[in-house]
Amino acid sequence: MKTYLSKTKIFALALVTLFSTSIAAPAFAVNDEDKKAEVAYVGNVNDLPVYRLSLDNKANEVFFVSVTDNDGTVLYNEKVTGKKIVRNYQFDSDLYSEYDLTFTISNTKGKTVSVYNVSNNKKVVNEVAVNKIK
Repeated sequence: MKTYLSKTKIFALALVTLFSTSIAAPAFAVNDEDKKAEVAYVGNVNDLPVYRLSLDNKANEVFFVSVTDNDGTVLYNEKVTGKKIVRNYQFDSDLYSEYDLTFTISNTKGKTVSVYNVSNNKKVVNEVAVNKIK
């Protein structure tokens, strides 16, 4: 009876180990395509927002960058090449005071590498604080 329990415990421990490692492996997997392109908000220049595209192009491929608005209208597109590509984009905020921009980066084969959505919403917040001093 004692050996039966110890074999059962070993089998259960092996199953738990197998399942825990098979579930944890995809969490640590890093896809190179995800880290290839990045769009970030940099700040404002002349009261207009600036967005920076950083593209790590180790294979020196040709990429197409397009920027569209809420309705799908293409605001800007370009073909970029190089190893470390950095581009800044700035759009007139008077035309797009509250907007959604979509940055789409694709390769020459038509495969979409990354898509970024940029939303800009203005909020006015008045905060009043009353603090006891003494």
